[in-house]
Amino acid sequence: MAEWRAKAEAHGWSLRETVIALGPQRGHVGTPSALADKFAHFVRHGAVDGFDVSPYLIPDGLDDIVDLLVPELQERGVHRTEYTGSTLRDHLGLREPLTRRSAPAQRQAG
Repeated sequence: MAEWRAKAEAHGWSLRETVIALGPQRGHVGTPSALADKFAHFVRHGAVDGFDVSPYLIPDGLDDIVDLLVPELQERGVHRTEYTGSTLRDHLGLREPLTRRSAPAQRQAG
């Protein structure tokens, strides 16, 4: 930690800037606009097809994601603005499940 303190003082970094510069790079840090630009780039180049975003701070960070980041992603066209169906299966584009109820109808048709 003494090394971090020395670098922070030498560069005039705040605590936040120090963590960003020297901390482990396991996530993405930045403004909602900058993050949306980065994520949109990933989507447009086929690197990702969705997002699994966790806030750094709980619970306030989740509000920031919903209120600030999601609208930026929607503006860039990389996050849906509404759902097309009423079930998760619909949202994922999956077919209806094969169930026992549907089996007799299939036997009769065949």
